[in-house]
Amino acid sequence: MNRQRLYFLVLLGGTAVLILLIFTDWLPTLRGPAPETAEWYWPHLVRPYALWLKPMLATLLMGGVAAWWLRLAGHGRAVKVGLWLLAGASLLLQLALMNADSISIRDELIDRVYSNLESGFFQPAAELPNLGSSLQNYPALMPTFSSEHARTHPPGLLIANRLTMDLLARLPALAERLAYPAAAARCIDLWLLDRPTAVSASLLIWAIIPLLAAALTVFPAYWLAKELLGSTAVRLATLLVITLPSLLLFAPKAVQLYAPLSLLIFLTFYRGLQNWSWRWFFLSGLLFSLTTFLSLGNLSLVLLLLTYAVIYLVSGVKYHVSETALSQTKGVKSPSHPLTPSPAHLFTCSLTFALGAATLWLIYWLGWGVPPWVIFQTGLGQHYELVTHIRRYEWWLAWNLVDVLVFAGWVVVVGFTAVLLQTLRRRPLTPVHWLAISTAVLLLVLDISGAARGEVGRLWLFFFPFMALVTAHWLAETQPGWRRQAALVGMQLALTLALALAWQPVRAVAVVAQRPSPTVIAPETTTDILFGDALRLTGYTVQQDEAALDVTLFWRGERGVLRPYTVFNHLLNEQGELVAQQDNWPVNGQWPPTCWQAGETVVDHYTIPLPDDLPPGVYTLLTGWYDAADGRRLLTPTGQDAIIMNQLAWE
Repeated sequence: MNRQRLYFLVLLGGTAVLILLIFTDWLPTLRGPAPETAEWYWPHLVRPYALWLKPMLATLLMGGVAAWWLRLAGHGRAVKVGLWLLAGASLLLQLALMNADSISIRDELIDRVYSNLESGFFQPAAELPNLGSSLQNYPALMPTFSSEHARTHPPGLLIANRLTMDLLARLPALAERLAYPAAAARCIDLWLLDRPTAVSASLLIWAIIPLLAAALTVFPAYWLAKELLGSTAVRLATLLVITLPSLLLFAPKAVQLYAPLSLLIFLTFYRGLQNWSWRWFFLSGLLFSLTTFLSLGNLSLVLLLLTYAVIYLVSGVKYHVSETALSQTKGVKSPSHPLTPSPAHLFTCSLTFALGAATLWLIYWLGWGVPPWVIFQTGLGQHYELVTHIRRYEWWLAWNLVDVLVFAGWVVVVGFTAVLLQTLRRRPLTPVHWLAISTAVLLLVLDISGAARGEVGRLWLFFFPFMALVTAHWLAETQPGWRRQAALVGMQLALTLALALAWQPVRAVAVVAQRPSPTVIAPETTTDILFGDALRLTGYTVQQDEAALDVTLFWRGERGVLRPYTVFNHLLNEQGELVAQQDNWPVNGQWPPTCWQAGETVVDHYTIPLPDDLPPGVYTLLTGWYDAADGRRLLTPTGQDAIIMNQLAWE
């Protein structure tokens, strides 16, 4: 057996074993060191077979597009089309994987963003009384947020969410259109429904943005791979990045934003090193400033950049000489690799990167009077209180690396390790090896420091793409040919699918409405009366006995609505005074019209108790709708705010 085949079998066998352990749970500690304790763990929950179809089809589609793209010859228009197809396939796959947790992908998408236990930035942003004053008092507000995520983060994500709400408030027509999916998914949630339409609309926006960020990661991954790798590894590197299990599974979460941002930061930093251009360094620093303003954890990326820059300065001349000699031997033009810059120029480039990295923090400090170190102190203090001090350091020293294995994938971890081993005996080292060393330093420092204990499959996503790029370098050498490389990508996709079907990486805790079972009965009286522009009364049945009135209303929703209107049934005496009533959401308060679909028929029953001392007379039974928030009634096309269902003679 040759070495290439042996490596392939190791990668295939290791992935198969990992998938088997995930499904069978034969090794529960793979999910974390101490289930059901303060220590983090990933719940094991194999989904019903009925929920497997969409994720499996989307996985096959992604694999098929990847194989087609690997097989393409050249780097022309078809490759660019392939990048867009991969982005689209990634978006579909993320949505389909959510289907493993809910029959309704829409509801799962909205609930994950809405849940304070998951994304955790939306509700605190909506509850900020005033953005300007909130930013001034942000360190004091951080410990008061209902979401633990918001309590440990700088204000970047809350600002982004709140600005989206404020912008949509100025575009009411657009906000109303965008609000329907979110309002329908959270159709019984008064916290959301009692807020302006722009809040529901921005909930949809922030459910989509992370998905798009993950899908579009294909572009910076491709650009950086072209800079660092040989032509045979570029496409494989791109595919390994966008099929990282953590990138596809933790959707839609803010961490998906950090993967493309980290790649862009390193790409601009690398171009700065190649040309010693202060402009590229400033742009890299500016992107770094944005990334850290979204999450303090991204500050650790500076360790990777600093390590890479030091290695570049130490090894750059040797690499330049080696590449020049190799080019002359082959009779081709010598590659351009700048020599070490002068101390003055090096200082200028370092200063411009630092200035770019501080830009947003300086704007925040000067504009709102909050020093950056106060945010760091408060956020890290909250993280220590909520996570660090309740989880055992020695356990997570090992399990952090286990989590990397699971959520980066066996293929990526083995390939990354192989390149690290190459650095021990290969001279001179190439830029890929420099990146491998820099990433390994970052990984080990984060692990040994104990800063992250558990959940690293999510928290460390920002540097997983660098592991994938390094892996592609080794795989391109040991696994040539598009068929084997497509199989390697398929292994990563199969692992992702297994995690989606057998574990619960994302658990959106949210109360949802249950659609009532359809009732096949007909009304005694048919009508055709529209309330507002969406709620139509198609009939009713009224039955009377000595103790109560039984009323059954038959409604049809013409389209979705954004307010949870209340049905009222009022019995009035001859003087127009209210003597009996029954007001609530339809179907015993369980199915408000915000939950209805266009064309849906709702059978709505009420029992109206009659007073024991009801005097003889003629009584009028009315029905209609009102908004409990302000008492405003919906009108019919003729301007009536109620319709008479019956005149009752009481003796």
